[in-house]
Amino acid sequence: METKTIQPVPGRKTGKASAIRKLKCKYPELTKSEIARRVNCSIQNVDQVLDRFLDGHSSEDLKQFQESKADIYDSLQVRILESITKDKLAKEKVWPSVAAAGLLEDKARTIRGQATGINVSVLLDLVQALKG
Repeated sequence: METKTIQPVPGRKTGKASAIRKLKCKYPELTKSEIARRVNCSIQNVDQVLDRFLDGHSSEDLKQFQESKADIYDSLQVRILESITKDKLAKEKVWPSVAAAGLLEDKARTIRGQATGINVSVLLDLVQALKG
């Protein structure tokens, strides 16, 4: 049986896709040609990477998400904590939900440039207050 050698796909594992995504996130106003010039690749490469990365969303969608990310994390955190009912407390382990809420809090505070030390007792008090 003959084994075939798989040839690497040009442009893969060069780090350029990562650089393209990072530039687009940090500077959403950059055009594809400006990104291609900075990363030293073709505009077609930038186009392919961004098509996969944005998955049908526009650069404006990405910009709005970035500007709202901390608020989105806060909203998810509230929904997670509100899902902890008295029945759920009695029947299930809620640690995964509390941990997820804590991670979202940490990330939202990081985005806002706030201290990220989380006092677990304060978080548990929040759960109790929501159930109040």
